[in-house]
Amino acid sequence: MRQNIHALLAGGFLVLLLAMGIGRFAYTPLLPPMMMQYGFGAEEAGMLASLNYLGYLVGAFLAATLCRVLGERHLLALGLVLSALTTAGAGISLFFPLLAGARLLSGLASAFCFVAASGAVLTALAREGREGLAGLFYAGVGFGIVLSGLLSVPLVEQFDAAGSWLVLGLLSALLAAGAFWLLRPAAGQKTPLGKSAETRLPRHGRFVRLVAAYGLEGFGYIITGTFLVAAARTTFDSAGAASVWILAGCAAIPSAFLWSLAARRHGILRPLILAHLLQACGIALPVFFPQPAGVIVGAILFGGTFMGIVGLSLAAGGAMLPAARGRVIGLMTGIYGIGQIIGPSLAGMIAARTGSFDPALLIAAGAVCLGGLLLIPDARTGTSTSVSAGKGRL
Repeated sequence: MRQNIHALLAGGFLVLLLAMGIGRFAYTPLLPPMMMQYGFGAEEAGMLASLNYLGYLVGAFLAATLCRVLGERHLLALGLVLSALTTAGAGISLFFPLLAGARLLSGLASAFCFVAASGAVLTALAREGREGLAGLFYAGVGFGIVLSGLLSVPLVEQFDAAGSWLVLGLLSALLAAGAFWLLRPAAGQKTPLGKSAETRLPRHGRFVRLVAAYGLEGFGYIITGTFLVAAARTTFDSAGAASVWILAGCAAIPSAFLWSLAARRHGILRPLILAHLLQACGIALPVFFPQPAGVIVGAILFGGTFMGIVGLSLAAGGAMLPAARGRVIGLMTGIYGIGQIIGPSLAGMIAARTGSFDPALLIAAGAVCLGGLLLIPDARTGTSTSVSAGKGRL
């Protein structure tokens, strides 16, 4: 019996909402009150973020192997349970080493969930000729960002920062149960989340440039994704800064779907390059125009591109090796994770020494711009990967 595509999309959406939108990105709106309650500064904040991304890196590379050995469903179950536990764990104690351990394991869980769910959903959509619907799946990250942003202010007012993590952990557990049920095997199927094929990964120049650009995006976007609210506090009050994060999340919700529509028309690489360049402008804009309008437009450009870049990049990589999408996604997510480890710690050190997030944001913008420029030769030589969903239906 064929897998129910709508149930699969809904389940994948919930996975990304809880593991990425909450488990990972709730840290951004909760960071300012955490720094006050937990008693740490910008360097420690950057360290916590980097530990989370170190866990993400390790998890991504492990996931590439575990998809083949265990199968994606078992990996997903492990990731969902770990994500809920570590989200709650960030609020159990103010002892910094325990918080650091929770954020490290949370990153591992995020990677397991992202790789397993992406491999399952993209493979099923490709089988049905409906890859254009992948944007609906990736919208889970944007929706989770909006949800965490909306909840952060009232939760902190009611429960403080530590209590907010406990509430979000309970919410994650409830969402995890629903997601796993939606991703259950269809009648007559042993599992919709199978094992990845034993196939050699691509080694040609196009794939290497794509992976390098994706790594630069990981470095650049995560600096903004980690410190956006803290940086916005120089222009807005706490509620206004949280609203900037919510606005970025709102822009992210439809972005992957809209960028996939552009890819159907123009191939993947041209829209992917444009998304890189627009995001670089969005990251740099608040530096050159620190007024409210500059911060708001920058947040919209950032939110409207980062999930588009994720969706287009993984679609391009997966199309180069359709028989083992899970392994390709695992590798690319791991390279992305390397950039994410370096970015927050570097940004935190720079901010601590300069008293401003502006230099770090400019470095982030430059890295994202460079990633887009790396892809130009392949777009100009006509090697732009097309979206096979263009042959199917939305």
